Amino acid sequence: MKQEFIVAAAANPEFPAARSWPLTPATVLAQLARSGASLRAAVEPDRFDRLFSALDRYLATTTRMVADAMAADKSLDVQQAAVMEALADVEAQLVAMEPGARPGGMPVEEWMPALAVLRADLADLQRTFAATARADHAPLEEQLIAAGFADPISGARRLRDWRTGIPPVMRSAAERRSFRELMPQLIETVALLPDPDSALCAMDELLTRLPPEIILFGALEARPSLMQSLLGLLGHVPALSRFLIAQPGLVRRLIDTSAYAPLPPLLDIEHELAVALAGADKSAAAVRLAHIVNGYRFGLGLQLFEGIGDPADLATDAALVAEAALRMTAQTIIDRFVDVHGRIAGSELVILGLGRFGGGALTCRSDLDLIYLFTGDHRESSDGAKPLDANEYYSRIAQRITRAMTTATSLGPLYEIDTRLRPWGPKGLLACSTSCFGRYHAESAWTWEHMALTRARPVFGSDRARREVTDIVGQRLRERRNRGSLLADALKMRGDIARHKPARGPFDIKRVDGGLVDLEFTVHVNQLGHHIGLHPRLRAAIRSLVAAGLLDPAIIAAHDMLSRMLVVFELLSPNPLAPAPEIREAIAAACRQPSWDALVDAYDHARRTVRQAWKRTVVTAFG
Repeated sequence: MKQEFIVAAAANPEFPAARSWPLTPATVLAQLARSGASLRAAVEPDRFDRLFSALDRYLATTTRMVADAMAADKSLDVQQAAVMEALADVEAQLVAMEPGARPGGMPVEEWMPALAVLRADLADLQRTFAATARADHAPLEEQLIAAGFADPISGARRLRDWRTGIPPVMRSAAERRSFRELMPQLIETVALLPDPDSALCAMDELLTRLPPEIILFGALEARPSLMQSLLGLLGHVPALSRFLIAQPGLVRRLIDTSAYAPLPPLLDIEHELAVALAGADKSAAAVRLAHIVNGYRFGLGLQLFEGIGDPADLATDAALVAEAALRMTAQTIIDRFVDVHGRIAGSELVILGLGRFGGGALTCRSDLDLIYLFTGDHRESSDGAKPLDANEYYSRIAQRITRAMTTATSLGPLYEIDTRLRPWGPKGLLACSTSCFGRYHAESAWTWEHMALTRARPVFGSDRARREVTDIVGQRLRERRNRGSLLADALKMRGDIARHKPARGPFDIKRVDGGLVDLEFTVHVNQLGHHIGLHPRLRAAIRSLVAAGLLDPAIIAAHDMLSRMLVVFELLSPNPLAPAPEIREAIAAACRQPSWDALVDAYDHARRTVRQAWKRTVVTAFG
């Protein structure tokens, strides 16, 4: 009798062999629901309740798990076994019946083909579901091993945590569903990074910190390029990924693309920072300031990594952000200080920027070289409830500004401040009067200190105070010099640097032979020796020296090449040795070169140009 039923079932057009739809959990689940409903409709009410109740529970569980993209659990096996057991029980009852019987109102001969369809649908669902949606038994470890992960067990655990909604941001069913769709691509993309395990760990830390309202994987699914950007940052650019992990809200700027927006005007940034610094809670204000500043720095770094902006322009923007932060911090501190100590008549603070900050071109690792000065008579005192003499007054203000700018945040100090270029160095007053500053540089300063002054630029103070300091600097730079002594001092300094701070590798862009240090020495010696190109921005100074015939025009392109490389390498490959192969093309693109080989050739050419310029300065100009 049973054999006859099987033969009859095989002739049924709905038998599995006749099906052609793609077998996925969703399609098989839908077919199982249809075949179960058809059978239920043909049977009298309340007959074979055990089978239909078990089937309902199983359908509900699998429907929820497919819709939510959740991992299968043990209850799935239990419920599937219950359905199969109930089905076998019904089949046993039917086999025992006589031909012509009508259990449930349907002829027994029609039952077995219908049950065969039901059994086939159950088997299809179990097989396809197990292949694609059973997380506890999915071969994630094997996938990660094949992809090249060194620690597949930890990696698989993280992926399962995300898939089951452990991080708050993954508790949305929609986010888990999007992640499930993206997981194969995510594994493949992460595997291409230099250190897949570290990148996956960074991604896990980011997801753990993300606010639950952010829809990350939905955005990644909608915009595939976003995944490349995010994973590229986490895997290639630790200097930027630390921003994301410390300030997870920055992911919003990635998603809405505001991180790619041009920098606002300086006055707009200053207004934003002034609002952030308002309020009595100084600690909270410092955090707000850091979040805004780091948001801008993150955006600039992202644009650099993706080759969107010219590194030279982005370095200028980075200096503008630092200048805005310094100016608003200084003004806020002065306003609070005045409330207690009053003001000093005819006197004000001036901050002089030097080095890359004075030149208006910062890398992601640049310090802020500062000299704190004040106008007026150093013998005067303030007129507040707690008066202070001028030296003490401005030294305290300078201390507070330095402390505020270097306050440790979740990312470390906001900026590193270097004040060693002040008169008498670390032994001198932190803040000194402009007259003292002028006298020191006229009577006591070394040649290297005057070379540093070539990049001095007032970054804080009234227009009148800035002009006063600019005039003092200009007088010192334009004083008559013995060119032989100037060159001898420069050669000695360059030799000392080469001995005590040699290049750490072939891509130590500053110190390598023919690098930026040699270029700066070439420019500064010509500036001081000829009083031409006295501009704090190195590119402007070089153009003036070229126009005067003191430098070959090729030095302009050499400077641009080396400057771009410094900005890019400081962010993407701070190790002075050759960068990892995986990041080389990104470095080349960021440096505006078509390939890594082209970049290396341009680098070599720039260094040769600088060496020739330095040799010409030494041999020809002062030989």
